[in-house]
Amino acid sequence: MNERLNGLYDIEYLGEGNYRLRTPTFKGTKNEEESIAVSLMKSLQHSAVPQMDDYVDAAVPTSGNYDDIFVFGIHFEQIDDMEMFHTLIKAVKWKVGVEFTYTKLDGSSKKVFADPYRLANFQKYWYLIAYDPDAGLLKTYYLNNISELMMLYENFTGNESIEKELDMLCHNMDSVWWNDEKRSCLLKVTDKAKAYMQQRGFPENMELLETHDDHLLVSIYFYNDMELFAYVKSWMPWMRIVDDAELERKLREQVEAFLQ
Repeated sequence: MNERLNGLYDIEYLGEGNYRLRTPTFKGTKNEEESIAVSLMKSLQHSAVPQMDDYVDAAVPTSGNYDDIFVFGIHFEQIDDMEMFHTLIKAVKWKVGVEFTYTKLDGSSKKVFADPYRLANFQKYWYLIAYDPDAGLLKTYYLNNISELMMLYENFTGNESIEKELDMLCHNMDSVWWNDEKRSCLLKVTDKAKAYMQQRGFPENMELLETHDDHLLVSIYFYNDMELFAYVKSWMPWMRIVDDAELERKLREQVEAFLQ
């Protein structure tokens, strides 16, 4: 404790192996590399959750002249209710069940009783990952659709199989649809989409299979049709599904309905 941390934090020894911070204040960095690392972390935090800037600045003051150098294009969706956010953090940490009202996409709402396990951000949107005891499933809940949140102050027993599943999933999650069955299909990529991907590389859920003069053949992995269609539509007309007639038909119907 004295060797590694006392230079950075104001630590008081209380005896019998107990320590405490006199004030929870970061004293500064020892060298240029640490100053750059702190500035990187603060820039990431600001881009992800700007509502917490004041707290981070109080705990980790500016060190060096690097804070205005880094720009990150994360820009997570703003959390509407920070009090709820903090309550969920406590519930996850303490393994306490929660009750809340959840509003669905169609505007209907329902009462939810769940065991919270993680707070996650998928493609810039915040979600609660929780276990539904009635259904016996892990589910995702869009954070800004949660209201009337209450902690039940009833501890749930951490399920080892759920924790293992989460640890595995958290290394592979790239989509809010992860709780559906993962599938794949082939895409033909041409023109501007082809040039962009050859220059910038492929997303983690895509794999290059063949390269031709006028197109690429790519495998894409997805959990839900909506996820796949949203991506393909963003690259039209230079991307199309080529190996699944049913998926191609559904996508064509969506596009024709929109054009009408």
